[in-house]
Amino acid sequence: MVVVRIVDGDTLDVRGNGGVLPKDAVARVRLLAIDAPERGACFAEEATGRTAALLPPGSRVRVERDDELTDPYDRSLLYVWNEQGTFVNEDLVRGGHAEAVLHPPNDKHWNRISAAEDAARRIGAGLWTTCAAPPETSTPPSDPPDPPPADTPARPDPPDTLSPDTPARPDLPDGPPAGVPDVDCADLPGPVRVGPDDPHRLDRDGDGVGCDLN
Repeated sequence: MVVVRIVDGDTLDVRGNGGVLPKDAVARVRLLAIDAPERGACFAEEATGRTAALLPPGSRVRVERDDELTDPYDRSLLYVWNEQGTFVNEDLVRGGHAEAVLHPPNDKHWNRISAAEDAARRIGAGLWTTCAAPPETSTPPSDPPDPPPADTPARPDPPDTLSPDTPARPDLPDGPPAGVPDVDCADLPGPVRVGPDDPHRLDRDGDGVGCDLN
Protein backbone atom coordinates (compact mmCIF):
# COMPACT_ATOMS: atom_id res chain seq x y z
CA MET A 1 0.00 0.00 0.00
CA VAL A 2 1.37 3.41 -1.00
CA VAL A 3 0.82 6.87 0.52
CA VAL A 4 -0.71 9.27 -2.00
CA ARG A 5 -1.32 12.41 0.07
CA ILE A 6 -1.33 13.69 3.65
CA VAL A 7 -4.58 15.53 4.41
CA ASP A 8 -3.87 16.51 8.01
CA GLY A 9 -2.39 15.08 11.19
CA ASP A 10 -4.67 12.04 11.35
CA THR A 11 -5.95 11.65 7.78
CA LEU A 12 -4.27 10.57 4.56
CA ASP A 13 -4.99 9.09 1.14
CA VAL A 14 -3.44 5.74 0.16
CA ARG A 15 -3.50 3.46 -2.87
CA GLY A 16 -4.69 -0.05 -2.04
CA ASN A 17 -2.77 -3.22 -2.85
CA GLY A 18 -5.63 -5.71 -2.85
CA GLY A 19 -5.40 -6.65 0.82
CA VAL A 20 -7.41 -4.55 3.28
CA LEU A 21 -8.20 -2.07 0.50
CA PRO A 22 -8.98 -2.81 -3.17
CA LYS A 23 -5.99 -2.92 -5.49
CA ASP A 24 -5.09 0.43 -7.08
CA ALA A 25 -8.09 2.16 -5.48
CA VAL A 26 -7.30 5.44 -3.70
CA ALA A 27 -8.96 5.52 -0.27
CA ARG A 28 -9.23 8.14 2.46
CA VAL A 29 -7.71 6.70 5.67
CA ARG A 30 -8.49 7.92 9.19
CA LEU A 31 -5.86 6.82 11.72
CA LEU A 32 -7.59 4.82 14.43
CA ALA A 33 -7.73 5.71 18.14
CA ILE A 34 -6.18 9.17 17.73
CA ASP A 35 -7.34 12.73 17.17
CA ALA A 36 -4.93 15.34 15.82
CA PRO A 37 -5.77 19.07 15.96
CA GLU A 38 -8.12 20.36 13.28
CA ARG A 39 -6.54 22.53 10.60
CA GLY A 40 -6.20 26.07 11.90
CA ALA A 41 -6.20 24.94 15.54
CA CYS A 42 -3.28 25.03 17.94
CA PHE A 43 -0.50 22.59 16.93
CA ALA A 44 -2.29 21.51 13.72
CA GLU A 45 0.64 22.42 11.46
CA GLU A 46 3.10 20.55 13.65
CA ALA A 47 0.85 17.47 13.70
CA THR A 48 0.46 17.49 9.93
CA GLY A 49 4.20 17.97 9.51
CA ARG A 50 4.96 14.99 11.75
CA THR A 51 2.55 12.76 9.85
CA ALA A 52 4.09 13.87 6.55
CA ALA A 53 7.57 13.09 7.89
CA LEU A 54 6.50 9.60 9.00
CA LEU A 55 4.45 8.89 5.86
CA PRO A 56 5.91 10.80 2.92
CA PRO A 57 3.92 10.47 -0.33
CA GLY A 58 5.21 7.57 -2.38
CA SER A 59 6.31 5.55 0.64
CA ARG A 60 4.89 2.12 1.39
CA VAL A 61 2.94 1.33 4.53
CA ARG A 62 1.60 -1.69 6.35
CA VAL A 63 -1.92 -1.36 7.67
CA GLU A 64 -4.18 -3.24 10.04
CA ARG A 65 -7.93 -2.95 10.46
CA ASP A 66 -10.06 -3.42 13.57
CA ASP A 67 -13.65 -4.61 13.96
CA GLU A 68 -15.16 -1.78 11.89
CA LEU A 69 -13.33 -0.91 8.68
CA THR A 70 -15.20 2.24 7.62
CA ASP A 71 -16.98 5.13 9.31
CA PRO A 72 -20.16 6.98 8.23
CA TYR A 73 -18.02 9.25 6.03
CA ASP A 74 -16.65 6.29 4.03
CA ARG A 75 -13.14 6.69 5.48
CA SER A 76 -11.11 3.55 6.09
CA LEU A 77 -10.25 3.24 9.79
CA LEU A 78 -6.76 1.80 10.09
CA TYR A 79 -3.64 1.36 12.17
CA VAL A 80 -0.59 2.25 10.05
CA TRP A 81 3.12 1.32 10.17
CA ASN A 82 5.64 3.07 7.92
CA GLU A 83 8.58 1.62 5.99
CA GLN A 84 10.81 1.85 9.08
CA GLY A 85 8.32 -0.16 11.14
CA THR A 86 7.13 2.83 13.20
CA PHE A 87 3.57 2.47 14.52
CA VAL A 88 2.36 5.85 13.29
CA ASN A 89 -0.81 6.08 15.41
CA GLU A 90 1.20 5.54 18.59
CA ASP A 91 4.07 7.80 17.53
CA LEU A 92 1.78 10.77 16.96
CA VAL A 93 0.23 10.39 20.40
CA ARG A 94 3.54 9.79 22.19
CA GLY A 95 5.03 12.92 20.66
CA GLY A 96 2.08 15.08 21.65
CA HIS A 97 0.91 15.55 18.06
CA ALA A 98 -2.46 13.90 18.74
CA GLU A 99 -4.69 12.77 21.57
CA ALA A 100 -5.77 9.18 22.22
CA VAL A 101 -9.50 8.72 21.56
CA LEU A 102 -11.34 5.41 21.88
CA HIS A 103 -14.15 4.63 19.45
CA PRO A 104 -15.57 1.19 20.32
CA PRO A 105 -15.56 -1.49 19.11
CA ASN A 106 -12.20 -0.59 17.54
CA ASP A 107 -9.93 -1.09 20.56
CA LYS A 108 -7.28 -3.59 19.45
CA HIS A 109 -4.34 -1.29 20.25
CA TRP A 110 -6.07 0.99 22.75
CA ASN A 111 -3.91 0.03 25.74
CA ARG A 112 -0.75 0.82 23.82
CA ILE A 113 -2.01 4.12 22.41
CA SER A 114 -3.56 5.33 25.67
CA ALA A 115 -0.30 4.54 27.49
CA ALA A 116 1.51 6.72 24.92
CA GLU A 117 -0.80 9.61 25.80
CA ASP A 118 -0.11 9.13 29.51
CA ALA A 119 3.62 9.39 28.78
CA ALA A 120 3.14 12.50 26.61
CA ARG A 121 1.07 14.21 29.28
CA ARG A 122 3.67 13.50 31.98
CA ILE A 123 6.44 15.26 30.08
CA GLY A 124 4.24 17.93 28.48
CA ALA A 125 5.07 16.82 24.96
CA GLY A 126 3.80 18.78 21.99
CA LEU A 127 0.27 20.08 22.31
CA TRP A 128 0.13 19.27 26.04
CA THR A 129 2.44 22.25 26.66
CA THR A 130 1.97 24.42 23.58
CA CYS A 131 -1.82 24.32 23.73
CA ALA A 132 -2.27 24.20 27.49
CA ALA A 133 -4.98 26.56 28.72
CA PRO A 134 -3.60 29.43 30.82
CA PRO A 135 -4.41 29.19 34.53
CA GLU A 136 -7.53 30.99 35.62
CA THR A 137 -6.93 34.17 37.58
CA SER A 138 -9.27 35.26 40.29
CA THR A 139 -10.58 38.81 40.17
CA PRO A 140 -12.10 40.65 43.09
CA PRO A 141 -15.87 40.91 42.83
CA SER A 142 -17.09 44.28 41.66
CA ASP A 143 -19.82 46.20 43.37
CA PRO A 144 -23.24 45.49 41.91
CA PRO A 145 -24.68 48.29 39.78
CA ASP A 146 -27.13 50.64 41.37
CA PRO A 147 -30.71 49.59 40.72
CA PRO A 148 -32.70 51.85 38.41
CA PRO A 149 -35.10 54.32 39.99
CA ALA A 150 -38.44 52.78 40.88
CA ASP A 151 -40.28 54.83 38.28
CA THR A 152 -37.94 53.82 35.45
CA PRO A 153 -39.71 51.30 33.19
CA ALA A 154 -37.80 48.18 32.27
CA ARG A 155 -36.24 48.43 28.83
CA PRO A 156 -37.78 45.84 26.47
CA ASP A 157 -35.55 43.53 24.51
CA PRO A 158 -34.97 44.52 20.92
CA PRO A 159 -37.49 42.77 18.70
CA ASP A 160 -34.84 40.88 16.77
CA THR A 161 -33.03 39.45 19.83
CA LEU A 162 -32.56 35.67 19.55
CA SER A 163 -33.28 33.50 22.52
CA PRO A 164 -30.42 31.31 23.79
CA ASP A 165 -32.17 28.28 22.30
CA THR A 166 -32.34 29.72 18.79
CA PRO A 167 -29.85 27.80 16.63
CA ALA A 168 -27.28 29.63 14.55
CA ARG A 169 -27.96 29.48 10.82
CA PRO A 170 -31.06 27.24 10.83
CA ASP A 171 -30.63 26.89 7.04
CA LEU A 172 -27.48 24.76 7.55
CA PRO A 173 -27.39 21.00 8.22
CA ASP A 174 -26.41 19.71 11.64
CA GLY A 175 -22.76 18.83 12.11
CA PRO A 176 -21.52 15.29 12.78
CA PRO A 177 -22.48 13.91 16.19
CA ALA A 178 -20.12 12.83 18.93
CA GLY A 179 -19.21 9.15 19.12
CA VAL A 180 -17.74 8.73 15.63
CA PRO A 181 -14.04 9.07 14.75
CA ASP A 182 -13.13 12.73 14.54
CA VAL A 183 -14.42 14.50 11.43
CA ASP A 184 -12.48 17.30 9.76
CA CYS A 185 -13.81 20.05 7.54
CA ALA A 186 -12.21 18.27 4.58
CA ASP A 187 -14.72 15.46 5.11
CA LEU A 188 -17.76 17.76 4.88
CA PRO A 189 -19.30 19.45 1.82
CA GLY A 190 -19.62 22.83 3.52
CA PRO A 191 -20.54 24.75 6.68
CA VAL A 192 -22.61 23.00 9.37
CA ARG A 193 -24.29 23.91 12.66
CA VAL A 194 -22.25 22.60 15.58
CA GLY A 195 -23.96 23.96 18.70
CA PRO A 196 -22.17 24.76 21.97
CA ASP A 197 -20.51 21.34 22.40
CA ASP A 198 -18.77 21.16 18.98
CA PRO A 199 -17.43 17.60 19.61
CA HIS A 200 -15.22 17.66 16.50
CA ARG A 201 -13.86 21.19 17.06
CA LEU A 202 -15.04 22.52 13.71
CA ASP A 203 -16.06 26.01 14.91
CA ARG A 204 -12.86 28.04 15.01
CA ASP A 205 -14.50 31.44 15.62
CA GLY A 206 -17.13 30.35 18.14
CA ASP A 207 -20.16 31.53 16.17
CA GLY A 208 -22.01 28.21 16.26
CA VAL A 209 -21.17 27.40 12.63
CA GLY A 210 -18.37 24.99 11.76
CA CYS A 211 -16.21 24.92 8.62
CA ASP A 212 -17.18 28.45 7.61
CA LEU A 213 -13.59 29.75 7.54
CA ASN A 214 -10.96 29.14 4.88
